[in-house]
Amino acid sequence: MSDFIDETYKRVEEIIVFKNMNISSFEEKIKVSNNSIGTAIRRKASFKSNVLNKILNSFPDINPTWLLTGRDDMLLKNIAVVGVNEPEETYNSKNTSELKKELIHLLTENDEVKSVLIDQVQSLLHQKK
Repeated sequence: MSDFIDETYKRVEEIIVFKNMNISSFEEKIKVSNNSIGTAIRRKASFKSNVLNKILNSFPDINPTWLLTGRDDMLLKNIAVVGVNEPEETYNSKNTSELKKELIHLLTENDEVKSVLIDQVQSLLHQKK
């Protein structure tokens, strides 16, 4: 069985992708320290049983046999699958904040371009006189 557990990092990575999460949100969801999962994945290390238990407790739709051995399907049968694990408001507020910053940047850039164009047009008009 140790042959399979050594590949657990790949299956944890698959869960993160399947759940549309990043490593830090996954670590937060399963309540482990920052960078612990990311470090283990980069090092291709096996996970301790307490981490595997936290994963299975946080994601009851994940098949324990698959997580430990790679055998069978990732998801347990007859379990409803939830695609996004963060509250919609959180996602939207993050997204809205980023969009506001980008909009402010673009409006400022637009004003600068307008100013340069006005100066160029005025310069051309003065040259024709």
